[in-house]
Amino acid sequence: METGDEYLQQVKGNQGRLLSTIRNAFAGVRPRYGPAEKAHGRIEQRAVAILSACAMEYGFVYARSILAVWSKVERGGKETETVRYYISSHGPTDHSKAGWLRLIRGHWGGVENRNHWSRDAIWREDATRSRNSNLVGNLALLRNALLAVVAGELETYGSLPAFTEAMQADRKLPFRLITGELRR
Repeated sequence: METGDEYLQQVKGNQGRLLSTIRNAFAGVRPRYGPAEKAHGRIEQRAVAILSACAMEYGFVYARSILAVWSKVERGGKETETVRYYISSHGPTDHSKAGWLRLIRGHWGGVENRNHWSRDAIWREDATRSRNSNLVGNLALLRNALLAVVAGELETYGSLPAFTEAMQADRKLPFRLITGELRR
């Protein structure tokens, strides 16, 4: 924070006390949905509410705001509504409601879609059954490192799934990748 960095972090179930506190702060707040967007075979509307936050109250360093983001999605005639909660070092008036939504969606377009999707959909990271935090953390580090190494090879193979399939089909390729012979 001293370097001018800011954060906007989703609060999930594994942060039970913080999630409960934020949920309670938005009790009784009703979403005011924006215009409907149609994409990916669904119609979606979003609403956001922002409140001031005190870092001491939430136990989160530099917290200045909390957010609730509602999504109403219609797909195949079925409608679902979800709400997600966030905490941020940005002040509540630092962004418009549309600006907050862009920040949140930008996160998904960046980290989640490029990194998490690759690690989970291709390498099934979320299916890891181990509860050993050291093992899970080390495997995540290895997967991230592999994504960095693989980035230079994706042009040759076209996609991460194609690359993964090629590595599985020819047992010599992973060793050539590690030793740097694959790029020659």
